[in-house]
Formats: sequence, structure tokens, C-alpha cells
Amino acid sequence: MRRWLVTLTILAWFGTAAAAQPVRVSVLVDFDPNSSAQTVVVESIAADKNGMIYACDRVSGSVWRIDPKVPKLVVVGKVQEREIDGKKALAAVSGIVFNQQGDLFLTAGGFKEVLRIRASELNAEKPGAAQTFATDTEGANGIAFDKQGNLYVTGGRNGKIYRTGPEGGKAEGWAQIELHTRTLADGKTQQAIPANGIVFDAQATTLYVADTARGAIWKVPLGSDGKAGKPVLMTQSPLLEGADGPAFDPKGNLWVAANERNAVVSVTPDGKTQDIQKNGSQGPLEFPTSVIFIGDTAYVSNFDTPRRDNLAADGKTSLDGIGASIIKIEP
Repeated sequence: MRRWLVTLTILAWFGTAAAAQPVRVSVLVDFDPNSSAQTVVVESIAADKNGMIYACDRVSGSVWRIDPKVPKLVVVGKVQEREIDGKKALAAVSGIVFNQQGDLFLTAGGFKEVLRIRASELNAEKPGAAQTFATDTEGANGIAFDKQGNLYVTGGRNGKIYRTGPEGGKAEGWAQIELHTRTLADGKTQQAIPANGIVFDAQATTLYVADTARGAIWKVPLGSDGKAGKPVLMTQSPLLEGADGPAFDPKGNLWVAANERNAVVSVTPDGKTQDIQKNGSQGPLEFPTSVIFIGDTAYVSNFDTPRRDNLAADGKTSLDGIGASIIKIEP
């Protein structure tokens, strides 16, 4: 009898730790229906106060607005390439987010800046051009605002988190995630991004940092004086391999895009991890990198890089699925 109870307990534990929650998963929009190659490169998505979704294509520089009820791509902004040291350079937009005033902010790693398109200029008839808002943000990647309108930006490989005031300008170092490099499954590729996507909790007292290199989540306390507390490792798990683009669901659980696993993972406040959705190279998840919530529904951007569980059957490309897209996950 005792052995039978122990067996049931173990089975129940494994079910809690690894079983996916029952959800409905569908494709909201395919960024290029004519191709499954990486002709469009979208790393992050954001939602405005009206529940409209926004995405930026690194290739064309187009900033799209997408109505989840009628999912069409409408260009409302533009990120222009620049000439740097005599060569044309793309902004390489990674993170995007809105501030409380409705302005759209985009991290431009290629420029070492954060760009802004004002709310009044997000216009389908005359798309607004992204302008410099913050500088000295090397490796600019993840992005978030606190309740006072201060801007926080991750530096990707350098593990730094930068901070500027509501008026932008030169960014200052605010916190540091310890550097780390791991070797990927191919045995040779090096991955070294300890500070990637970020999000504040509902109280905006703690910044959560996706550590892609470790497969982990860090918590950085925000002091009343605006200074950062010591980063604390919240959780580290094989389920979080390639962690990026975190977002809180309405219940207070943190959803994380585990891109190397083609998965979206839920992390409870006490650090327990569980798959929400997991699939192979044929999708619907294809190297997911960003999660946002509109009500109870989650939306996930697919970056579609051919790595790990998104590596197609031919071993060279990620052409198995539909390519860059946004996935809808409903409870």
C-alpha cells in the first residue's frame, strides 16, 4: 500500500512539473505567407492600450499594427537604416514597448540606441519615422518601463541593464547580470546572452530578466531611491533553455519563450517551471522569442532561427514551418 502511494505521488509530481496545460494554439498572422524562409525578422511584439499588436521587421524597417480580431499587417511606422563608418547599418530592432503616454520605443542594437515613435505619429496614412531617444545602450535588446517612466534596457551579451529617465538621453549602467557562456547542442556554437528580455512585476518593484545563456530568470529589486538591488537567481531549469521575452499572465505566473526548445514555459512565483506549449520544427512555435498578454490570451512572436528543436529535417534550415509569425495561445 505504501509503495503504491509513493508511486502515485511520483507520477503526480511529474505531471505537475512537465505536463502542458490544456490550451488552444493557433496562428494569428504569418508575416510572409509566400515563404517559410527568414525573409521577415521579428524578435518582439508589444500591445497598446487598445489591444492592438505592434511588431517591427528588421529587414524592411516596417513597424506594423495588427488588430487581433482582423489580423492584417498595417504599416504605421518606419525604422530607417543609417550609414555608420561608411557602411549601411540596420537598426536590428529587438525589443519594443509602449510607455504610459502611448509612445512606442524600440531597441536598436545596430545603433547602440533606443528609438521612439510618438503616439501621434503611429499613422497608417503617414507612417512616423523612429527617432533617437536614448544613447550608449550597447547591445540594446530587452526593454521595459517602471511606473515613474524610467526606461530600462538590457545589453544582451554584456549582461548590463541600462537606465534612463523619462526624457531619455545618455543611458547609465543600472545593474549587472553575471556573464556566462554555454556551448549549444551542436558542440561548437557559443551562446552568451545573460541579459535578454525583461519585464516588471505588477507593482513595478522587481525587474525580471531572462538569462538566455543559463536558461534562467533573475530578479532585480528596484529600490525606492531608484537604485538596483543585488540580482537574485529566481529559477534555472532545462525547460528554460534559450529563455527570452517574459510576460506575466493575469494570475501572476511568468510566461517565458524558451526558444531553443520551441516552447513557452510558465514559471510560478516560487520558481516552478512547466511547459505551456512545446513542439518540433513544424510549428506552430518556431524559435519563439517574445510573449505578451491581451487579457487572458497570450501572443508569441516566432523569430524562426534554425537552431535546436527548430532545426528542420534537412539539418540546415528552418523551412519546416511557416516562418516568422505570431502565435495565439488561449486558455
